[in-house]
Amino acid sequence: MAVLDVKNLSKSFGGLKAVSDVNLYVKKGELLGLIGPNGAGKTTIFNLLTGVYVPTSGTIELTGSRGERAEIGGMKPYLTARHGISRTFQNIRLFKNMTVLDNILVAMHQNARYTLLEAIFRLPRYYSQETRFAETAAHILALVGLDQKAGELASNLPYGEQRKLEIARAIATGANVIFLDEPAAGMNPSETDELASLIVNLKDEYDLTIILIEHDMKFVMGLCERIYVLDFGTIIAEGSPDEIKHNKRVIQAYLGEEA
Repeated sequence: MAVLDVKNLSKSFGGLKAVSDVNLYVKKGELLGLIGPNGAGKTTIFNLLTGVYVPTSGTIELTGSRGERAEIGGMKPYLTARHGISRTFQNIRLFKNMTVLDNILVAMHQNARYTLLEAIFRLPRYYSQETRFAETAAHILALVGLDQKAGELASNLPYGEQRKLEIARAIATGANVIFLDEPAAGMNPSETDELASLIVNLKDEYDLTIILIEHDMKFVMGLCERIYVLDFGTIIAEGSPDEIKHNKRVIQAYLGEEA
């Protein structure tokens, strides 16, 4: 079943067509890669799928966990989050002056079901939900190996741990579709291997569908089940890692016509 079904998606900025008639689908539980040379339009597509940009044309249909369908093209980011979509960014965007734990708890509060008055007067429903949030946050931090740093400021974490915290925060929203924008950027090989294992473990733990952009081809080929290749705003190939590796059009896009 396609969780995400994208048809004829285009985005223009003035006279520049950054994305042109893109068609793609993402299956439930899939770990999908989106690759392409610099400037191919990968992050623009992520921004369209997560509500940061409004499409110029085309449709983005999301199928929810109970089979309900919603057209999310042009929907505000906070509304796409309520529909079960979350993301990380190419440039880390943590709440750096908040603790590691509070970064997780902030993400969870879109799912709070107590009223303002219940929060002000600390009524039972407030306490029960806050207790559940704290327990869930602690579990997520343990999974990403940050449980011992829950009280530290996010800004004090090493770079690789900030990446992990951003992924943990995306999961804490309760999303079932997660977009990871260059999660391995700036990491050394051992950190990259550790991240790949972490992503697989989180996917299995929370039954996630994951779409990622990445320039590290070893990382992508070893992790993703299926890959789309983008060049100049259009999809030029789709298939398994082995098929993509040997696709002449993909090789030309990365290495040039003569190669």
